[in-house]
Amino acid sequence: MGLTINCGQITDILSKENLLVFHNTGGAETAFDFISHDSRNITKNTLFFCKGAGFKEEYLFDAVKKGAVCYMSEKKYNTELPCFLVTDIRHAIALIAPIYYNYPYKNLILTGITGTKGKTTAAYFIKNILDEFTQTKTGLSSSIENYTGKRSEEAHLNTPEPCDLQQLFYEAAECKLKYFTMEATSQAYKTGRLKNIKFDNGIFLNIAEDHIGPLEHEDFEDYLVCKLEFMKNCSNIVINAETDCFERVLAAAESSETLEQIVLYGGEQIKERCDFYYAEPKKEDGALSFYLKNDKTGYSEKFAIKIQGIFNIENAAAAAVLCIMLGVDSGSIKRGLLKTEVPGRMTVIESGGFTVIVDYAHNYLSFNALYSALKTDYPDKKIISVGGAPGGKAYKRRRDFAEIAGKHSDYIYITSEDPQFEDPAEICEEIASYLPAGTAFEIILDRAAAVEKAVRSAAAGDVVVLLAKGDEEYQKVNGSWEFYESDLKIARRILQD
Repeated sequence: MGLTINCGQITDILSKENLLVFHNTGGAETAFDFISHDSRNITKNTLFFCKGAGFKEEYLFDAVKKGAVCYMSEKKYNTELPCFLVTDIRHAIALIAPIYYNYPYKNLILTGITGTKGKTTAAYFIKNILDEFTQTKTGLSSSIENYTGKRSEEAHLNTPEPCDLQQLFYEAAECKLKYFTMEATSQAYKTGRLKNIKFDNGIFLNIAEDHIGPLEHEDFEDYLVCKLEFMKNCSNIVINAETDCFERVLAAAESSETLEQIVLYGGEQIKERCDFYYAEPKKEDGALSFYLKNDKTGYSEKFAIKIQGIFNIENAAAAAVLCIMLGVDSGSIKRGLLKTEVPGRMTVIESGGFTVIVDYAHNYLSFNALYSALKTDYPDKKIISVGGAPGGKAYKRRRDFAEIAGKHSDYIYITSEDPQFEDPAEICEEIASYLPAGTAFEIILDRAAAVEKAVRSAAAGDVVVLLAKGDEEYQKVNGSWEFYESDLKIARRILQD
């Protein structure tokens, strides 16, 4: 029997949460065979959700043509189609999607990771460790890729919308996957995408001011509160003892109704505060090695990662600690960490004396970590940076990029980075206004042209740093996803030439 949900179930849950304003959907047994918020993804007998600030009535009419037989919205549209009117459409979707898919995440060992930087890398570390441990592929939802056992696809959101996320869980459970690892973002809690989902395991990496703006969080407090909400919904929790706001993070974790244990980790300099700490980082054999220790139990193991950037040891340690909690053997952890490569995350390309580093660094914490690593790894090299800032959100990134990249770069190409509805030229000019006096820079709005010029104009021995887009093959422009070759592919193509 296929998936289905009926009007009785929907009205009951909406009424219980005081969300239902009106409905004219007929009898309680009237059922829908599919649910969707995307007019491009409609089948016969679909309940269609009208959501988003940019929603247009034409999307509803398009959905009807494809098979939608009812809609849910915060307003009535010019159609005789049956509807549910609700006070909060995002809240309603988050409640209904798990019911339609029969709460599939309950059949998975679900691990979530939050933090201002490092979520994706930590998620890949964990997935690869669990792949080694189970000798099969495990589930993943990241900003790069979604994998369920049934499909592998490029991702566009760190945490998918409820209908999409529950479908990922459902497919993973249907394919008999045991483990599922995902990024849990503050925005997902702000918009209710993760409402009522309980995580078996959770990791808190770090926090710094980011994602502040009219389309995200109104201030840092709102950003932090949404991050803390994740902690309140986890059972086994790993926390970076060096994170800002540590006491509040710990208190939120301790308030979880399903709490089983909290494990703290950090660097050797604060080992007295930690259960596990990482020590003796060293470059050897083309990798970064480190020891993970627990003085209380006598645990001490040496691990290594191929991903460059000493800051990635922090992400690797978090993944290793979580997997130790899960009972994973050291051999699987070692193999999983060492084989992990994340496209566009500290990807180092070296050819003919040239070095190009492609990284997703896009906020204060990640900029600082990246340039600190460059100072250690390339102390006497000329640094050429290429980057920008997104439109309509996280406005502080413009100043952060200018000040940090300006301080550490010999030359900067300022360019477009997901401008959305803003004028990219104005964004670039604003960034330029924050640069330290005397900074050598050039504005090239066409990102592909900026990347190409930076790489082609570099001399042997220079280090070209391509920031914030990684391996993403799109730019977000005026509400659309426009094709972009990707920083990584452009750099490889030019170096091959």
